[in-house]
Amino acid sequence: MNTPLGYALLRDRRVSLRPKLVALGTGVAAVALIELLQIPLESVFAFLVPVAGAAGDVALDGAEAVIGPVIIATILMPHLAPAEIVQQLRAERGGA
Repeated sequence: MNTPLGYALLRDRRVSLRPKLVALGTGVAAVALIELLQIPLESVFAFLVPVAGAAGDVALDGAEAVIGPVIIATILMPHLAPAEIVQQLRAERGGA
């Protein structure tokens, strides 16, 4: 699991759009599933602490919605990108 390499692949123009969209789509689906599983717990917190619970929920959900898919995509990119480009990037980055 080489997240810097995955992030570099996500930003690299030599990698086509399809693997990037598959990785980001998988990340969005995973985060959406996690959010669905959190709904019962979040409703309890919103009932117990109405104002702080709602404000914290909005802030955390917004961060999860952006950061989560990107992290998952960076983990998946070395496996989805063409092997030649992955090897080239590893060589350019000094064997990372």
